[in-house]
This record gives sequence, structure tokens and C-alpha cells, in this order.
Amino acid sequence: MPTTKLTIQLRLEPGCMGPDGKLHIEAFCAQQNQSPWNTPFATLLVVPRFDKSLPEWEYLHKEKRLTEKQIEAVLSSFKVDQHTLEEEIEHMIADAVGDYMEGKF
Repeated sequence: MPTTKLTIQLRLEPGCMGPDGKLHIEAFCAQQNQSPWNTPFATLLVVPRFDKSLPEWEYLHKEKRLTEKQIEAVLSSFKVDQHTLEEEIEHMIADAVGDYMEGKF
């Protein structure tokens, strides 16, 4: 079984937290990273997306950014589809944002 451990970096737009998102986004991201989403092949790092010129998603291995071809190769070695993986993460984050904004944390 492959042993490559990826970091999947998701840059989250402050607007996803409503009109006052800029006031909450950094605390929310820090909270998400305290108990990170993990799989045998990847860890999720959630960071604010203040610079829209930076991509929403980045895949890193040992702090080096992977190309689309490299991402596909690594994920396929774990029998994981990138689109499905990103959708799963987005749903998890959307639920966490909802909980956060309701004051459950």
C-alpha cells in the first residue's frame, strides 16, 4: 500500500460565513485545524482565502505543491477520485460552518 501522506489545503472564502465572515474566518480555520480531518493518505489544512488569485485547493507533499497529474496519480494509488474527495470535504466544511455560526462550538 502506498505511504504518501498529502496535505490538502483548502482556502476558504470569508463570505461563506455570511456578511461578517471576515470577523470569523480566521478563528474558524484555526478551530478546524485543531482537530483536523485525516485519512490514511491525507490531512486537511483549512486557511482563509483573502487573496483570490490563489487557488481554492492545493495538494502538497512535504510542503511542495503537486501538479494536477501528480495529484491524480497519488489519489488513484489510493483509489480515490479527486472530485468526490473535494465534494466530501466541502460538505463537511459547510456543516462545520453552520454549526460554528449557530454557536455550537
